[in-house]
Amino acid sequence: MMDLLDQRVIGYEATKDILRQILDILSHRSTYEARGAAIPHGLLMVSEPGLGKSLMAATFMEESGRNCTIFHKNSDGESFLDALREAFLLAKQTAPSVLLLEDINLYADSPTPYGPQWAALQSSIDDVRDANVFVIATANTTSCIPQSLLRPGRFDYLIHLEPPKGETAERVAAHYLKGKPLDDDVMISDIVRAMGNNTSCATLETVMNIASISCCYRGAEKIGKADLADAILQTVYHLRKDDGEKNPDIEQIALHEAAHVVAAEVLKPGSVSLVTLRKNGCTQGMTQYYCDKEISTEADFLNLAIKSLAGKAGVEIVCGRFDMGASEDIQAAAGYVRQWIESFGGSGFSGILYDQRAASETILAQNEKLAAAKLEELYRAAQTMLQDNHDFLLDVQKALLERETLFRSDVAYIRHQIK
Repeated sequence: MMDLLDQRVIGYEATKDILRQILDILSHRSTYEARGAAIPHGLLMVSEPGLGKSLMAATFMEESGRNCTIFHKNSDGESFLDALREAFLLAKQTAPSVLLLEDINLYADSPTPYGPQWAALQSSIDDVRDANVFVIATANTTSCIPQSLLRPGRFDYLIHLEPPKGETAERVAAHYLKGKPLDDDVMISDIVRAMGNNTSCATLETVMNIASISCCYRGAEKIGKADLADAILQTVYHLRKDDGEKNPDIEQIALHEAAHVVAAEVLKPGSVSLVTLRKNGCTQGMTQYYCDKEISTEADFLNLAIKSLAGKAGVEIVCGRFDMGASEDIQAAAGYVRQWIESFGGSGFSGILYDQRAASETILAQNEKLAAAKLEELYRAAQTMLQDNHDFLLDVQKALLERETLFRSDVAYIRHQIK
């Protein structure tokens, strides 16, 4: 039988198990004490905003069956300190109880343990130690929280929540799509990958809602890829449709992005999560890659450089002219190559910089020469890759000009049609 944690919280299985363990301790205190276990006093949950800390805390409190008090900081100075002490006093008077302290990272700007806010919090936690009060706190970061608060004894459990990924993220997306009719070609895996590796539950919910609104506004019965693309670009990447005139260089821009796509797909099929011609400030066009693991090998670094150089190579192969929009890509590729040389000994140990500040001019000059030669080599590799996949390149360019934004499945379909 599912408990409230399973009913309300998608994923985070390990975290839910910890919460259940604490709930069991609080419910069977004498059993644990008889076996020599000390009863924990507090839990601190840390994550970026929107990952469900407050939902988990609220569910924990409801499952506990205890009297509950929730405290938010809504004042400063002595008024805040008085309100904080009153919250602890109420929790103590209504024990057995649970006290939730929301966003304690907002209590003070400095982690100095001598700040009045931290001193008041620490003394209040210590005051309820033997009063059968369990304290839950949430925070977006621990950088402003003094170590004296983070040590075991005040917060016995410290849980860091990560954004949902992979199958868990797909389950979260599916949850927010319940009751929303989708076009047959909409794939949840496309949506999750297009949103990147660090997408919060709150962002997923917002994207699905905006897509639903867009669908209703245009009078359609089902949410389509265009609705979702627009919602993702607005919410995640802050890219809106341009009100200005059509860029006269749009065909070259589409070719540039298509070349990034082709290089990425040849090196690792399925790695392109989203490509669009939307404008971001002075820059138009964006290709996003889905990374399911850390960059850890020599090939990873060099492939990143090839993908960065591919935009310039594609324009020059097809149009026969210099790509003026490739400067940032070239700088990115150069950065990958320098890291390969200076940190990982890609060209031998003589190029490694053990101390950037102490590097000699001779080594720096040598490394720049090596980096330039490697960039030339990788650029030729990108050119060859695009020449060998010329039809794929032009078909992706055409699709971008027609639809503006492509998902992973769109790219896969285009490539499959060529094969």
